[in-house]
Amino acid sequence: MRRPFVLAVIAAAGLAACSSVKPIQQDQPLMLAAGDGLAAVQFDALDNLTQVQIVSAHSGGETLDIPSVPVGKSTYLFEVPAGRYCLQRFRVESILIYHEGQYEGCFVVPAGDVGFSGIYSPRGKQGRIVTGQDLDVAKARRELKQDYPRIAAQFLQPEPAPVAAQAPTPTAPPPAGNDQVSTWIKHHKKPLEDSVYVRNKTQWPMVIYLFDLYDCANIKPACTATHLDFKLAPHQARMIMQIAPADPQGAYAFYYRFSYRFQ
Repeated sequence: MRRPFVLAVIAAAGLAACSSVKPIQQDQPLMLAAGDGLAAVQFDALDNLTQVQIVSAHSGGETLDIPSVPVGKSTYLFEVPAGRYCLQRFRVESILIYHEGQYEGCFVVPAGDVGFSGIYSPRGKQGRIVTGQDLDVAKARRELKQDYPRIAAQFLQPEPAPVAAQAPTPTAPPPAGNDQVSTWIKHHKKPLEDSVYVRNKTQWPMVIYLFDLYDCANIKPACTATHLDFKLAPHQARMIMQIAPADPQGAYAFYYRFSYRFQ
């Protein structure tokens, strides 16, 4: 999911700063302070950026400082108190791009876990600077694993292992496996929410008995496993869950998996 937003363009500014946090330089195991999480701030830049600041949405909170961002993809990791953080400013050559009005480009950092900014992509468009915020968490996880492999191994849960497919028999339903269920997400803007759909691709009725939300940030319902009795007739498709941001102003993310059996 990509979210574009526009920041004001000004020539110079004298900006008051709260306490400043620098990026983590070494990829090594971390012991986080109580109530802290990791902010993974990621860019895909076409120009060199300088004086980048991400600020806490709460008054008196931390300011995340990135002195310079090179052309291309890059990841910066910060230990910060849990909370909501937003992109406030950056400089492109002599032009300072600065937040004006409501906070934009925000994301949530949970305590004891990694909060992803999404991949910021500043671009010139029709005389303005438009900054995209790609909230594809799977892509953001891959970038973090590439740039901070040890820290990623410490804090990111492993992907669920695929289940080997088994060929069905003509007289009985097969064991649960690949290519028997398809799933997809429909994104809605008004209201802001995602609808998760599943389809039974077999000729046998099935029941989804467990739906598990995990590696979440800023969502409702709760990020947990839910026991269900969700029935799907042969080749039937149905919506199984709706997921929305708990704070509509912040970025949100989730993974899901489910278990099923044939009736």
